[in-house]
Amino acid sequence: MMAWGEEIDELRMPSTVRIVHRDFVPGAPGDFSAESLLAVQEMTALALGNQFADLVRDRSVLIKPNLVRPNPDFPTATTTDSRVLIAILRLCRDAGAREIGLGDKPGIGLSCRGAEKLLGLQDYLAETNAHFVYFDESEEVWEDNPQARVCDKVPIPSELRRWEILLDVPKMKLHMHVGVSLGIKNLFGLVPEHFRMKHHREDLQRFLVDYLYLVKPDLTLIDGLWALEGQAPICGTPVKDFNLLVASQDVVAADAVGAWLMGYDPAEIAMIRMAAAEGLGVADLSQINIDGAPLEPLRRFFHRPVLSSQDVYPGIDVMVRGACVGCLSSLRHALDRLNLAGKLKDDPQTILLGMRDQAQSPNLKNEQGNIWCYGNCSLDLFIKQFEGTEGAQWLKGCPPHFMDFYRAYCQALGLDPP
Repeated sequence: MMAWGEEIDELRMPSTVRIVHRDFVPGAPGDFSAESLLAVQEMTALALGNQFADLVRDRSVLIKPNLVRPNPDFPTATTTDSRVLIAILRLCRDAGAREIGLGDKPGIGLSCRGAEKLLGLQDYLAETNAHFVYFDESEEVWEDNPQARVCDKVPIPSELRRWEILLDVPKMKLHMHVGVSLGIKNLFGLVPEHFRMKHHREDLQRFLVDYLYLVKPDLTLIDGLWALEGQAPICGTPVKDFNLLVASQDVVAADAVGAWLMGYDPAEIAMIRMAAAEGLGVADLSQINIDGAPLEPLRRFFHRPVLSSQDVYPGIDVMVRGACVGCLSSLRHALDRLNLAGKLKDDPQTILLGMRDQAQSPNLKNEQGNIWCYGNCSLDLFIKQFEGTEGAQWLKGCPPHFMDFYRAYCQALGLDPP
């Protein structure tokens, strides 16, 4: 077995992925006792291994969880389990880390300070002499990325570069846009918000691989205590008894194992496939040293998300002509969230996606109700066919942020905005 502290020679030695599983883990992400926390702390220590102390001792350590939007009133498998984060904070403290930071830049307009408040770990941060890191308040430095295929310059928070060790702690979940959200995807939370939407399109997976050239974690620990299937990464269904952790110094290998455990062939996921092809890690399971719990008995075939919004919700008529995954994913996120919030009504709505360079007007139903032209590709159609028409709106963006439609829909129907 290869120890974490040893150097990896990928030409001679396979990457190691450690799996820790328990048949039963007491408690829940937002409702746990001291017993539950102790059980998770023991699992986390096993997953990180005996050499973890050598990795972090006398070094500054940044813990990067997935905090897309913590919800203390309704904890699910959307965000990294607080028990795992507390365990890592304590293990870093006990190992003698010089400085401990925990931070993420959540999505959907939530500030780092807002996420810190919602997360509710202030007492545990104080206990471990750790602090929250505010990436959205950090100066941005544009760094050259000559090996990139999408962006040869990327804005990096200067705060990130002052930490010696980066611990990547994603939630194990599916993702309707990129297939899975694991270690590689979790790094997207370090990208400044103004730059993210530009790459929430077909090029997202390529961008994530490009980003890995500049930001590569020292250790990845995937939280699979509760996992997320279905309409993930936000509106999915928790898998409450997955009860496992996956750890590796090779983020690509960790993601390959995580994807396989959720029922994917790693080669199905473009970012894993491309990262491995470019030598950023190992994705072939036969070339990965699996340490700990055996893979086969733990594998489940998660219910996969549905990307299309066509004929999903009553009253919502969606027409697609040439739209890419960016708008498709954004719209489905918005509709799913509206539905979960009890705000989605049966009032007829027509939503047009794509439509660039269309020679003819769309064939609308007689009772189309409000008309929404979704995304920049629909602008010409909106100007030619619907501008000035009562009940017609254009949502700009490539793609639009899904919360833009959420808010506009609530306003149009006289509902309380989020």
